[in-house]
Amino acid sequence: MTKNLYYEPRGTVHYNVHFTSGNLENRVTERAICGLRPGDIDWIWIVELRRRATQEEILKMCKLVYEI
Repeated sequence: MTKNLYYEPRGTVHYNVHFTSGNLENRVTERAICGLRPGDIDWIWIVELRRRATQEEILKMCKLVYEI
């Protein structure tokens, strides 16, 4: 029997979104990020995974292709 050694969050994943304007939105869901411009986002912290999202992940969450 094999075990997955990596943490897999259960339930809803939350994000802290820091915008280039300086604003910070805490504990939002992916639904709130959908439709935002990636160029307006400075960084995103994935709360449950305790790490920053990569640029590719941010683009995927925004679901729109903008020039960064």
